[in-house]
Amino acid sequence: MKHFIIPIALFFMFLGTNLCSQNTTFEYLLASPLDEYFTDIVVLEDGTIYFTARLSSVQNPNRISALIAKMDRSGNLIDSLVFTLPDKNVYINHLFQGEYGEFNIVASLYDTTDLFKKAGIALYNMTEQLSLYNERIFYFPPDYYLSAIFANREEDGNILVGGAVRINTSTHHPFIYEFNSDFDSLKAKVFTENGNYGIFSKFEKLSNNNYWVIKMLQQRYEILDTSFNIISNQRIPNQLNGNFGVKWDTDTSFYLLGADGSGGNLAYIHQFHPTDTTGHLYKNWRETDTVDFPALWNGLDFQNKDSIFIGGTRNMWIGYYNPWPSWFVVLQTDSLLNIRWERFYGGDAYYKMGKVVATHDGGCLVAGTRYDYLNTTEQETDIIILKLNSEGLILGNPENPGIKMHEAIVYPNPGNEEIKVRIAVQHKHSLFELFDLKGRLVLKENFTGTEGTVNTTFLPSGTYLYKITSNDGLFESGKWVKQ
Repeated sequence: MKHFIIPIALFFMFLGTNLCSQNTTFEYLLASPLDEYFTDIVVLEDGTIYFTARLSSVQNPNRISALIAKMDRSGNLIDSLVFTLPDKNVYINHLFQGEYGEFNIVASLYDTTDLFKKAGIALYNMTEQLSLYNERIFYFPPDYYLSAIFANREEDGNILVGGAVRINTSTHHPFIYEFNSDFDSLKAKVFTENGNYGIFSKFEKLSNNNYWVIKMLQQRYEILDTSFNIISNQRIPNQLNGNFGVKWDTDTSFYLLGADGSGGNLAYIHQFHPTDTTGHLYKNWRETDTVDFPALWNGLDFQNKDSIFIGGTRNMWIGYYNPWPSWFVVLQTDSLLNIRWERFYGGDAYYKMGKVVATHDGGCLVAGTRYDYLNTTEQETDIIILKLNSEGLILGNPENPGIKMHEAIVYPNPGNEEIKVRIAVQHKHSLFELFDLKGRLVLKENFTGTEGTVNTTFLPSGTYLYKITSNDGLFESGKWVKQ
């Protein structure tokens, strides 16, 4: 298939770099007139970063190309290219580092006139210099609508690709392919029988050559035999659902992140058998809030399981262009899922976290999408990447960083009858104070724990100044507007 690979010099903003021994931190914002949507990110042992994105124009949002970019360990853009096909939309779903320095790309192809139809799976190898080679494309039957694609590269170099298709109905039928390192299709199956609906989103090839998968929508683990027949299944414990993140720590045990059954709280487990949930560890973070969602593609990772990074989005909802503030939320736990610290990033735009990647220096990368609804009326998002140190900090930031780190947040803002306060878990006791513009204290409230609510019905409309402090170092301040 003829395709075009176009090196580009994107207009971008690079905000803040700090070199500190092995703990490099930075903030990077990729902004251009195009609509850029983050899809995946990989970091090498030397700190070099590769990330991918979906590109479209505001004028023609249904014509989609793919961006591949390379950055150094300090967050400087080294090289980039746009990958486009003349008669297909191309969307890079996953990027994997290969065994010999190459990369494996898993992409989905769609018709340019009938979105999600005439679809296929595209596989490519890529060099460290962003040269693509060894293209293989596998098309679905023409009446199949491609709903979703997920993938995993196994230790033997094979690639598992799965997801769901729709066949002239609204039902999502799961599918799974296995490709070898040369991208030959070894086996494939689409589960079209009645009652078998869902989306395969996470995969692992077990030591007995069976396959472990997560089936979204039914919220189940399933075990497939060597011919992809379902031989057992088990409901995921504690009603976990949503955007799953998974990391295996042994051949039989794994950590899993999801949203709990209440519909939006982050919850995570350590399970010691692929399907047997007996004795699993479970922790729920932020029990009373219903708008915290795990990162879209994978929100859990570690290099050392005593330092697990977990990420999601605070105040996220369906859609890319929502006109309200949201925050990246990152926390670190030990191997027993006890939280060490929690931090919030943003609040000045609508953020959606895509992925968390633990780095070899003890920190992590957080990548996602930012919609600056306060300064644009166009449906145009940008890509933001944060490199955090082991404490979740961005060191040496400029005086006016593009994204601000918080240990407490105030919402809704503007508000009316009440102020809600969210406090990072490491601060057990805190004091909230609200002042008018003349500096007079109008109310104060002591909080114990991670959240509190302040009644503001008696206050007149206007602008107020708040301050949140604690004896262990918490200090947050800002403006709050009562409508």
